[in-house]
Amino acid sequence: MKKIFYLLVSGALGLASCNALDLTPEDYYGSDNFWTQASQAEMFMTGIHADLRDKYQMPVTLGEFRSELLVSDVTSMGEGVYGPPMTNNLLTEDNTGIEDWYGLYPNIMHLNLFIKNVDADIDWMSESEKSFYLGQAYGLRAYYYFYLYRTYGGVPLETEPSVAEGNIDVTQLYKARATPEATLQFIKDDVEKSESFFEQANQQMSTPYEWSFYATEMLKAQVYMWSAKVTTGLLDDNIEGDHIETWTGVDPSNSDLLIAKQALLNVTGKQFNLVHNYEDLWTPEGKQNEEIIFAIYFDRNEVTNWGANWFYNVALFTNATDLEGNALSSDPLNLLAAGPLRYEYKTAFIDIYDEDDSRLDATFFQYLFGGQTRGACWKKLIGHTDGGSHYYDSDVPIFRYSDVLLMLAECENGLGNFNDCANYINAVRQRAYGETYEEHKYQAGSFAENEWAILQERDKEFVGEGSRWFDLLRLKGEDGKSLVFSAKAHYGSDSPILTEEQTYMMLWPVDVDVLNGDPELKQTPGYDR
Repeated sequence: MKKIFYLLVSGALGLASCNALDLTPEDYYGSDNFWTQASQAEMFMTGIHADLRDKYQMPVTLGEFRSELLVSDVTSMGEGVYGPPMTNNLLTEDNTGIEDWYGLYPNIMHLNLFIKNVDADIDWMSESEKSFYLGQAYGLRAYYYFYLYRTYGGVPLETEPSVAEGNIDVTQLYKARATPEATLQFIKDDVEKSESFFEQANQQMSTPYEWSFYATEMLKAQVYMWSAKVTTGLLDDNIEGDHIETWTGVDPSNSDLLIAKQALLNVTGKQFNLVHNYEDLWTPEGKQNEEIIFAIYFDRNEVTNWGANWFYNVALFTNATDLEGNALSSDPLNLLAAGPLRYEYKTAFIDIYDEDDSRLDATFFQYLFGGQTRGACWKKLIGHTDGGSHYYDSDVPIFRYSDVLLMLAECENGLGNFNDCANYINAVRQRAYGETYEEHKYQAGSFAENEWAILQERDKEFVGEGSRWFDLLRLKGEDGKSLVFSAKAHYGSDSPILTEEQTYMMLWPVDVDVLNGDPELKQTPGYDR
């Protein structure tokens, strides 16, 4: 697999963008000189988490860009957007939007190297430490492969750190895509190993910035909910890639949903809870709070995020008013310097919020630019101003407790427990609406009505957190088909995001360079017609 080979070599040479791993030439990490003491494994795991931080844009890129929430041409300030062809859903095998499996195989290679050297008969680390680190490693590997699975279907399953150990025969690195079934089973096996090692370690969590037992349980719930509700076609010449699977919805004996539900219940009743005010999640003071289960850490003294691309261009923000026509200063959010505005949410989406919903103003800063063009900045990555400088150092949440509640709502809905489903939805709504909650309290409906309510609640709760595209594929309409085929889920439009003829576009195409580099690989079905 030529393209993966190049990525692995580059990954081995740099071996993560973390100083903790930038110690010696790459062969040192695969030799007996390195894997001899616990502090080395600790440093390597620090580097593995740095790998993850390097991919902090992945949830939004893979989990939201295609969901038709973002402006796909020019922003309210007249600046060209980043993201096409993803934001306008015009993917082809020549224009894939992302390349090289999103660059995840070097990260996986580092995990494979860690697992090979720590999941072995060693005497330089206590069993408790070893089990905790292996719980992290298997959990993170499953996390990466689950993104690959939901994005591409079956993918090459790389489990050996061949390049890091000096084995760089290109022909030996060629590898075909595993079937979707085999890929999903591999992910489930890694999740089970992670869970088991954490249980052996008798340590479930250290900080919200490290992968933990609770992160594994959140991932497990996602995996088994997906397994219960989404079927990915086989990579087979006889499958055209355009078959739509339907799901009738209610099955009290659905084993995958029962497993997902139990994983979520393993997180409830612990140290997690909803913070009282939604906006407190996104303040500098609210970085570490009781709602965050796992997050990617940012700090102005280390590295900052892409927040500036989500805010108005300070240099151009003149003649702007609020939505009532009141004049705004040239920098009402005190950004000092920001822009150009490259990512912006559509006003048709913002309009689904009720005025009483506290998440509206906590998530968006709305304005009229030039007195007529309505625009909005997404505020969750606003960071903070200090000492005459603005820092985009907001953390990026991966798992929050509100997701526990809404995934439980979805599990209960699929199991036929509609009242329990409504109760979990209302637990999230109660915070969102505060004093006006009773006016917005959700009453349980049919399976399809509950699915729609869950989608709308998730849309408002997790905007910008990489959830919606996968929600559209997993949640079902009255016809049993994914809501990505429902026009009402395409805000501001009379047509669905995907038509039935575009079913193959539920997955992504593999870029041509990768296909040309490995004779064993095949294109995602449908894109090669």
